[in-house]
Amino acid sequence: MANRHMARESALETLYAWASAEKDGGMIPDLIASRLQHEERDDQDENYLRELVYGVIDHVDALDEVIKTAVRGRSLRSVAQLEINVIRLAVWEMQNRLEIPYRVIINEALELTRDYAGEPPRGFINGVLDNLAKQLRPAEIGKK
Repeated sequence: MANRHMARESALETLYAWASAEKDGGMIPDLIASRLQHEERDDQDENYLRELVYGVIDHVDALDEVIKTAVRGRSLRSVAQLEINVIRLAVWEMQNRLEIPYRVIINEALELTRDYAGEPPRGFINGVLDNLAKQLRPAEIGKK
C-alpha cells in the first residue's frame, strides 16, 4: 500500500521550496519529480503527493483566509514558512479528504512539525488546527 505519510513529507518539502522561490508555480513539476526520486520514499503515494501539492497551491489564498480565523494575535507573515505550510496541508485535507478523520490529519501535521521544526511550534500548530477542526469538521467533532 502506498504511504501517505511519506507523500505528506514530500508535499511539505515541495511547498517549502515553492514558497521560498516566491511561489513560482512553474517549478512545481520539477520539485515533485525530485521528491519522487528519493530512494527512502519509494513507496510513497505519488498521486496523493500531487493532489496535496496542487490542492494547496491552487487554493493558497482561500486556505490562508481560513487559517487567519484561527491564528489569534499574529499575522500569517509572522508564521514561519514551514509552519504555515504544515497548516495549509492539514486544512486542505480537512476540507477535501473527509474520509480521513480530523484527528489523523492533526496528528500527521504534528509529526511533520516535530520532524522538520522540532517541538516548540507544535503547541501553536496544534492550537490552530484544533480551532480550525471545530470550524471545518463540526459534525465529526460532535460525535466524539
